[in-house]
Amino acid sequence: MPKIAQLTAPRKIEIKDREALTPGPQEVVVGVETAGVCGTDLALFSGDYPVPLPLVCGHEFVGTVKSIGEGVDKSWLGRRVTAEINNTCKAYNMSEVCPACELGMPSHCQKRTVTGIINHDGAFAEEVLVAAGTLHEIPENLDPVTAALTEPLAAALQTFEMSPITKGETVVVLGPGRLGILIVFAAALKGCHVIAVSRSEQKRKRALGFGASQACTPEDAEPAIKALTQGLGANVVVDATGNPDGITQALSLVRPRGIISAKTTCGLPAHGLDMTKLVVDEVRIQGSRCGPFTPALKILEKHQDQLKTLITSIRPLAEAQNALESAYSENKVLIKIRGGGVYFRKTNWEVI
Repeated sequence: MPKIAQLTAPRKIEIKDREALTPGPQEVVVGVETAGVCGTDLALFSGDYPVPLPLVCGHEFVGTVKSIGEGVDKSWLGRRVTAEINNTCKAYNMSEVCPACELGMPSHCQKRTVTGIINHDGAFAEEVLVAAGTLHEIPENLDPVTAALTEPLAAALQTFEMSPITKGETVVVLGPGRLGILIVFAAALKGCHVIAVSRSEQKRKRALGFGASQACTPEDAEPAIKALTQGLGANVVVDATGNPDGITQALSLVRPRGIISAKTTCGLPAHGLDMTKLVVDEVRIQGSRCGPFTPALKILEKHQDQLKTLITSIRPLAEAQNALESAYSENKVLIKIRGGGVYFRKTNWEVI
């Protein structure tokens, strides 16, 4: 029987057996190879983001299509894939779609389940069931381990789909961690002047290696950014701190009529937001969530040697509890579903 790592209570993962999954119409079963741990997984794990339990978390994954349901193209069988997280009207190829899907907003489908998050078990398991319309094939020349970064890189790209930036503009990224470092990278690819803000010296140094022009501490951020922008502030400030109050600092750094891009999904409310300043300075707050997989896969193909270094360790499924605990202090932890653990040290992969 396939094994799963099931969240049964806050901070408690249990390894269990589960009956083999059977795909329904317009569904596929994917045999999972690797699955990434992200900030949302940690919010679920901690209980800060409350959802009905038990739940199998995990929505960043790579695997091979094992079986298909009625109506699915047979050519998907045996292909290595990743999948978008929203199982929607369109992903199920429904003849009648909800109003959100009708308006071209499938990530806000009113009938959706969200793999590993909302009413749908995820990929911290030997098998995961997803709607066929979510699938994306992994290119042959893309390392499948690095391909596990597709979903978070797509989310990073969505930051600037929702809040467009122009070459030469100033973009501040608060919290260059798991997601934030990918946002730094995405903004740098667009030719922006990127400033990374973190208390961690290690994260500041890494951000400089991923395209940031400058890096500073939160305490030094406001004078540094105001000096750079003739006192105005940044065109865009991205809050990727994972802290509900990160948006408060963002407001102190953005220019009048600038944009605060909110990326934190910690499940906790923000406090102390200065609404008067927000209104007087005519600042726009723009949330963004799931992003485009096709350009993310192309970027991963081109820059995989660099992006692969963001993965700090890969743990076996049996150690899912430790993997999640470790993810609080590591940059990017993957769970390897088949075989032993693999750990990234310097420039070589070691199987242990």
